[in-house]
Amino acid sequence: MPQTSYPRWSPAELVDELREAAEEIAPELNGIRAEETLEGESAQMIEEMAEALKLIASGAPRPQDIARAALAAQTPRKPIGRPQPATRKPVKPRR
Repeated sequence: MPQTSYPRWSPAELVDELREAAEEIAPELNGIRAEETLEGESAQMIEEMAEALKLIASGAPRPQDIARAALAAQTPRKPIGRPQPATRKPVKPRR
């Protein structure tokens, strides 16, 4: 097997890099939140797959069910970045 000239990134490092990239690109995509970008979705998927693999490796019962749940990607998106302040509708002035 050929040796690579650089160390491989851990799943946690990949997730951090992808989330950072999602935060950088989201402002340019009108109305798209960081967690909805390809980078944000990828980060969450890697995180969920790594967690599923850890459970399976530790001998959790029903490993096929764990794998199916991870592949289904049905969990809500995790927010990325700083929480945005709630936007309020402007109050109509009284007459």
